[in-house]
Amino acid sequence: MHDYFSAVLRMRQDLRQRVQRKLMEHGHKDITLEMTQVLYYLHFWAKDMKTNQQELADRTGKNKSSITSLLGNLTKRGLVERVTDTHDRRSNVVTLTRRGLKFVEKIYDDVYHTYDISKVPVSLPKLKELTKLLNSIMDS
Repeated sequence: MHDYFSAVLRMRQDLRQRVQRKLMEHGHKDITLEMTQVLYYLHFWAKDMKTNQQELADRTGKNKSSITSLLGNLTKRGLVERVTDTHDRRSNVVTLTRRGLKFVEKIYDDVYHTYDISKVPVSLPKLKELTKLLNSIMDS
């Protein structure tokens, strides 16, 4: 089991380093992997590119304080906007700004395609099987 955890941690660190390197190549040394996860969730998964903070925390695997800090940093950079939910004043609605949208569209292909799948010595069906297995482990 130790080998499993070690491999997962090494993979995460490798991904972080690759994404950070690509962000720096694009002149975004102040953007982190975690920030891109929030931006990409808003762009590709959230309905109308907006969601509440709790949904965002759940979908990105972050705790509430981490997501609050990430959103503060993204708001300062003009990439997201937070407004109080008109239906629930205890909740904030997070929206991708135009600037955030342009950011994601400009760098997504280069930054998040850091692994050339055609060079990975594993077939696409095996990668899908691995993804399903990892999700199963996390859900248990």
